[in-house]
Amino acid sequence: MAFPIAPPLLTRVRPAWWRAADGAVAACYGAAAGLLLAKQADAVFPLLGALACAVALAWPIAARSRWPAAAFLVSLLALGVVAAWQPRSASAALVPLGLTLYTLTSRTRPPAAIAALSGALIAAVSTALPDFRHTGGAVLFGSAYLVLWAIGFAVGMNRRYTALALRAQAQQARTGMERARHRLARQRMDIARELHDVVAHHMSVITVQAGYGGMLLEDGAAEVGAAAPGAAQARAVLSVIETTGRQALDEMRRLVEVLRAEDGEPESAEQEVGHAPAPGLGDLPRLIERAAHAGVQVSVTTAGAECALPPGEDLAAYRIVQEALTNVIKHGGDTAELHLRFGERYLEIQVTNDTTKSGSEPGQDAARSPGRGTAGMRERAALYGGELDAGPTGEGGYRIWARLPLLSVEPTTDAPVPPMDHGPRAVR
Repeated sequence: MAFPIAPPLLTRVRPAWWRAADGAVAACYGAAAGLLLAKQADAVFPLLGALACAVALAWPIAARSRWPAAAFLVSLLALGVVAAWQPRSASAALVPLGLTLYTLTSRTRPPAAIAALSGALIAAVSTALPDFRHTGGAVLFGSAYLVLWAIGFAVGMNRRYTALALRAQAQQARTGMERARHRLARQRMDIARELHDVVAHHMSVITVQAGYGGMLLEDGAAEVGAAAPGAAQARAVLSVIETTGRQALDEMRRLVEVLRAEDGEPESAEQEVGHAPAPGLGDLPRLIERAAHAGVQVSVTTAGAECALPPGEDLAAYRIVQEALTNVIKHGGDTAELHLRFGERYLEIQVTNDTTKSGSEPGQDAARSPGRGTAGMRERAALYGGELDAGPTGEGGYRIWARLPLLSVEPTTDAPVPPMDHGPRAVR
């Protein structure tokens, strides 16, 4: 049974608990220091002085986590006062100085840490003045200060490195999110433009047919010499259809121009509206030939009765194959397999490659791909009620599978899909 990995114990201790522990240690140490200093007090004022020194020795321990610099300075000052008043009790002031030295070193820059170490060592050596006959405290606490300073310096360096790494990761995450939003916007922009091509085609047909119908009615009325009943009303209706269609086309073109201006990048020849027809499965041989020129041999197999797809689904199927082959070219090996299965209700597309180049992930976005990654393919499939799945094959390869519903499609021998051999075919 796998157990969840718990974070380190010290990271689970809340800062308030550390401060409470410092407060408890400070209270105990202050009481002990007060008793030590009060032994040599024989009047009221010396007792008050002992109490004040005890507070001065205890406060830095309690306050070192919040105000490390102030706690260190108070410890130095308390050491000077105790050493001047009761030299034999000066060692009681060296313990808080060591604790505050560690805290200050772990939270400050190296120059300030070196200055604090110098002050602590000077304070420890000063306890052996004036004749240096009693150097035990100076040597003991001086060595302890060096050890505490080294530990604090290492802790501080680790904290600064961790904070810098976390800031870098946060910046990288923000940059990645911005890039992802930009890619998503570009994907939707491409889909909107291609949808414009499809809708514009149908609207153009409707507009032209409406205008042609009006002309036929006028010609028929001229031949018979009189307008047939309802002919004028029919012409008016067709005129409204023609005018509305032309207005809709103009609005769509203006909207695409606005989106193109907001996008801020030049259009390729295939993306410019009205310059090239929208590609479809009939353009697969040219796409496979380009993949062969890029060093990838694609074998194509088809199953089922090939049929003509609606323009939108035809374009979506082509873009999915294009994106999948782009991923293979950029991240895959030397061969790929394309399977097209025409069912009664669905068209299934599957692109697989056997090997993957080291140091790359097939699912990453291709920089020059119109769909820009798996997210674009998934959006194209979902736009027509389909689905898409992408992932490793478990044998070092990658597989992209998509299924698009066939809406009102009948098999035909005049389908724009070019005839393909029903078996593997390698393009070299």
